Amino acid sequence: MKLNAIERAAMNNPIRAAHQHHREAAWFHRLAGGNLAGQNVLEVGCGRGVGAEVLLDRLHANHVTAFDLDDTMVELARQRLHQRPVSLSVGDICDIQQPAASHDTAVDFGIIHHVPHWQQAIAEIARVLRPDGLLLFEEVPRHILDTWTFRKFTVHPRENRFEPNEFTAELSRHGLHGTARIEHHLGGLIFIGAARKS
Repeated sequence: MKLNAIERAAMNNPIRAAHQHHREAAWFHRLAGGNLAGQNVLEVGCGRGVGAEVLLDRLHANHVTAFDLDDTMVELARQRLHQRPVSLSVGDICDIQQPAASHDTAVDFGIIHHVPHWQQAIAEIARVLRPDGLLLFEEVPRHILDTWTFRKFTVHPRENRFEPNEFTAELSRHGLHGTARIEHHLGGLIFIGAARKS
């Protein structure tokens, strides 16, 4: 699902960008066991390109392939990442237009909870990761999406949401096994983790 105007404002501002560049980059650096130097990285749901910028500048990815369902966001990402080692496209996480086993790492900066058929999204991520490839994820759990604030001001699928244990069980079902304990941040607003493809 595309973001509404309130969510766009919340996700596309200097505070959010600074948080991604500093705190989220540090979390993913730790969960990855270091940087992503030399890696071909897939970002699912690129928004206006801040995540790809973080992957290149903070985690030192060699190349980032990124897509988003919203063509307006992809155009903003193109402007932001002009002449950077990034491939951008409009795309659907449930039908990733990349070959099987083509990426070293996939990164989810809080996109999968927007996807009605999130299990299919995980299956697609597993498909495009090479053996021993890594998924780094940051997600919002069901009990947060069910709060009055989220129901009133954001647009998310209402059915078939997940808590961290359900999310990691689905990862395991597709051969993506956790590399560390799930961490909760921002007062439980999000959970983060990493899983490696067996």
